[in-house]
Amino acid sequence: MPSKSLDELEAQVGRTVTTVENLVVEPGKVEEFARAIKDDNPAFRDEDVAREQGYESIPAPLTFTRTAYFPRYRPDGIGLDHGFDLGFDQSRVVHGEQEYIYEQQILAGDVLSGKTTLVDVYERDGSRGGTMTFAVLETAYRNADGEHVLTERLTRIELAAQGDDGD
Repeated sequence: MPSKSLDELEAQVGRTVTTVENLVVEPGKVEEFARAIKDDNPAFRDEDVAREQGYESIPAPLTFTRTAYFPRYRPDGIGLDHGFDLGFDQSRVVHGEQEYIYEQQILAGDVLSGKTTLVDVYERDGSRGGTMTFAVLETAYRNADGEHVLTERLTRIELAAQGDDGD
């Protein structure tokens, strides 16, 4: 059983927390990220190539905002639960789904901030018994001009405890 009841978790739905501050999209970091994900598109490394491909500047790879999980971009007290008191046992948490909804391209030189909202919590029976608890979080990223550039939606799942038969 999770340490928080479903009612306690549902009481947090709709709450919003600042989770990302001053995420600078640096050309060198974009290149490093592209190399790490094995994307050899030269637009991630060369501004002239990026412009030839129709970008204003070097574009960030689509999943680049995952770097916002590094502590240097997180306000104090923001950890694995994005500032929410989910009460999940981290030894039983798995990453469920991840979705990126772009409003505009993120480019080198952008400085991003993000606010995360707990949008849903629910439970389902696990295929091996017990109850799994799901938390759906959305982070809205804005650039330095305050424009909404991206919504990142993720689902965290706390699996049933070993031997938890739901009783």
